[in-house]
Amino acid sequence: MSFYNWIQEKLFDNYEEWRLKSPDYNRNGFNIVGIDNTLKAMEDGFFMYMELYPPHAVDGCTAMKARVGKTQDTVDIFLDIDSKIYRMADVSYPEAVQIMRAFVKKRRLPDPSLYVEVANLDIKQMRSTFTELATLLLGDAKQAKSFMSKAKLHSMEELEDSWWNLYEKLLSTGRAVELSLKFELEDFLYNVQKLIHNKNVSTDENLTGDVSIDTAAFDDSQCIGDWCAHFNSTWKNHKLVGMDIGTDSLVLMVLSNEEFKIAQELAKELLHRIDVAERL
Repeated sequence: MSFYNWIQEKLFDNYEEWRLKSPDYNRNGFNIVGIDNTLKAMEDGFFMYMELYPPHAVDGCTAMKARVGKTQDTVDIFLDIDSKIYRMADVSYPEAVQIMRAFVKKRRLPDPSLYVEVANLDIKQMRSTFTELATLLLGDAKQAKSFMSKAKLHSMEELEDSWWNLYEKLLSTGRAVELSLKFELEDFLYNVQKLIHNKNVSTDENLTGDVSIDTAAFDDSQCIGDWCAHFNSTWKNHKLVGMDIGTDSLVLMVLSNEEFKIAQELAKELLHRIDVAERL
């Protein structure tokens, strides 16, 4: 370790040689509070995972990873140790903060009695989940099959690439639109209308009562999140939802309530996020 990096660690809690990876951060160098903040974002439902990579193995451990648990108030912690994967299940968020801070600050692993060896990524299950999600979002089993024939899912990095490719496929087929957070109201409404049309949802208020667009209900002084929230507070059978791609732009889709519920759970299994648009 260089003298500069030693000073950064001891005086400022900055870890220049360590890498932190999350949906919005993936590079070397972070302050220790980044662990607390990222886990808080997971607890609040905004992130699905975070990962820590030391510059050198710590007692054989080359990575410590946190994944959202079966319930929103817990995480599962995975450790890559000597080419094997170990898991601590149902860890509370305060405990996770202590464990991950100790890994970085003290180069210390949890007590071995607390974790068990598990299998590596279940590629078959992951492909099945991704196929189900792609079919639902694309609305066409044939297109989904063609898309999945090119998808590579043998690692988390390949999963990230496939998620990005799915977003691009949804854009190209008109099932999603990508908007800047600074979009004008007129352009926003035009794109929502386009989504409704491409999904073949009737805009006849007398038929559905839930997908009409009344421009008088909107205020130019509001932001795009407010406009999204308006739709989701007035529509009865549909949701204006967003696909999190880790950028500042908003990827919007129109899904039925049932489609949204399923898509949200499938995305979570893939450590990604689909949520009502105003939460993204």
